[in-house]
Amino acid sequence: MTTGRVDSALAHLSTLAEVLRTVDEDRYATFFDGVIGDLLRAGSPDEVREAASRGLAVFGGMNSFTDLVLMDGNVPDIEKNRRIDEGREAVYDSLTRLI
Repeated sequence: MTTGRVDSALAHLSTLAEVLRTVDEDRYATFFDGVIGDLLRAGSPDEVREAASRGLAVFGGMNSFTDLVLMDGNVPDIEKNRRIDEGREAVYDSLTRLI
């Protein structure tokens, strides 16, 4: 496991948390802040994997982060959803590389 992979995950997590705050999704932003903290405190490869697994857990199941769609009235907000989708994909990929 390389430090570069952890650094990449941290960068993607930070970017996504920032985007989530700008669209008033503070609950998810706070969750990803916690994953960042877990990765920063990880002292072993096993702890890095545990932190990554915790981060990935929010992507699965019904009503998960994957299901988040922001609306503008009765229609999806295309721009906000695009920004979240880009961050969501980058975070998922970078955390998967840590497992």
